[in-house]
Amino acid sequence: MAITERLVALGQGAKRLNDGSDRLNRLISEIDKALGRLNIGMEYTHPRPLAENSTTDPGGKRTIELAYLGYLAVRGQYHLVIKTVKIMEDKAAMANQTPGSVIPLLTAPRALRHAAVDVLPDLVDAISSQIHELVNQVERRCETAQSLLEELRDLEAAAASASGSRPVADEPEPGG
Repeated sequence: MAITERLVALGQGAKRLNDGSDRLNRLISEIDKALGRLNIGMEYTHPRPLAENSTTDPGGKRTIELAYLGYLAVRGQYHLVIKTVKIMEDKAAMANQTPGSVIPLLTAPRALRHAAVDVLPDLVDAISSQIHELVNQVERRCETAQSLLEELRDLEAAAASASGSRPVADEPEPGG
């Protein structure tokens, strides 16, 4: 194959890659917006790294940078993000984790954006599970609080009738 044919094939491949990447970016953007419209208001970072990069300095100290997909607050709003974490090791086998960075998924390098799409369903499932668990906890806590309130009102009424005074009128329940 002549160089011209190779360049034409490369150009065609690059165009298909760029077109596909643009389409994927639009889909990621719509997914991010849909999650935002749900007003989830909770953070989640997927436990499996999307990428790992390891370097060793001249002194033999190794630095590992891990990139994770997350749903985190960025400037006050929740978005799909890439969260990087740096782990620095020294010869004494002491590991030290330093805060990395958080960048919106749509501004991350192409390879990370593409890899993130493969774990997006897992991320959404995990957030959904967390929400269901929180709903169960809130419902249980509401029942506990309601039961306690009823007991306190009963005690208040009993104390009032024992002293001959009238109980204080109940406040209306919120939302009712």
